[in-house]
Amino acid sequence: MSPPAAAAGTRGEYLLEEGLTYLNTGTLGPCRAATVNETLKRWQDLESNPVRFYGKNGAEALAERTRAVAAKFLGCDLGEIAITCSTTTGMNAVAQGLRLKPGDRILTTNHEHGGGLLCWKYFEKYYGAVIDTVTLGPEEHDTETILARIRSGIRNETRLITVSHVFSSTGLRMPIAEISAIADSKGILCIVDGAQAAGAVRVNVRELGCDAYATSGHKWLMGPKGTGLLYISQKAQSVIRPMQFEESYNTYTDGNGVVNLAAILGLAAAIEYLDSIGIAKVEEHNLALRNRLYERLSNCKRLKLVSPGPGRLASPMVAGILPESVDKKAFVQMLLSKHRLSIRPTHDQFGFNGIRFSMHIFNTADDVDYAADVVQQEL
Repeated sequence: MSPPAAAAGTRGEYLLEEGLTYLNTGTLGPCRAATVNETLKRWQDLESNPVRFYGKNGAEALAERTRAVAAKFLGCDLGEIAITCSTTTGMNAVAQGLRLKPGDRILTTNHEHGGGLLCWKYFEKYYGAVIDTVTLGPEEHDTETILARIRSGIRNETRLITVSHVFSSTGLRMPIAEISAIADSKGILCIVDGAQAAGAVRVNVRELGCDAYATSGHKWLMGPKGTGLLYISQKAQSVIRPMQFEESYNTYTDGNGVVNLAAILGLAAAIEYLDSIGIAKVEEHNLALRNRLYERLSNCKRLKLVSPGPGRLASPMVAGILPESVDKKAFVQMLLSKHRLSIRPTHDQFGFNGIRFSMHIFNTADDVDYAADVVQQEL
């Protein structure tokens, strides 16, 4: 098999700096120039006569088209999807809408991003809810072990399980369908932080079986910054009732107020682009590059990979642990300034001295090989 080129289009379709090798979509995805142009055009239209788009036949109708595009992409009904500003605002909405009480228990893992965890910490601090944490080592990649830990963490007072679809720490893709089934068998909710999945790999929320799924527009969907999506299943909507969606899941409501319509319309353009390629093709490309990088870096003696090997639990991200003598933040900054390679250090909260690579459709085998060569050279 020949090395994969970009899955669609060319690098020139993006606004990335000349000479920059960008393996950092897991932090922020680059908008295509066409998405930026669509967003700017909509913004200019809105500002040319702001009240022209006021009411049901204007802004509301335009925004609802974005919801329809997003619902199709995630595999749900229009009445189950809402537009937000980010994964974090979606997770906050779910937590607020659950109205947790003292003694309600929340089961999660030690690999959750702060943006998806703070909402639960808030209810623990101010409302007396209790967080139980399943601990998984960075190199624990066995599905049955993960599921057994989840089962053992459930108590009589557990009201929900909340996990990331893909860990931002190691790139592990969690077995969400099985976790959802466990939750359902216990009569509890499964809430998913999907920031690192939607747009990177195929996501069908019905097949996953979760009760709620929050994701970002600004990462793998490569949409405008400050956009996001929130799915709440029809079954769970009587239990999860966020204030801003009490009236409806429409975008323009008394609960939402005025929104960034230009960015929301740009998000539709970004999703439609991925849909035009086909998410299966996107995932195949991303994982092929990811597996190529994984193989190359496996030979680097001073970088210990903690991401799963090729297989079901792999995602388009690869993470590794640096020697303790190497400062991860300084190392990443050096790669950017010296080699024009953009990756990121792992978050401090995860407790290991790591770096992370993220591959998307605009990346090529040359990008991956360059990254592997540079990292091995500097280590």
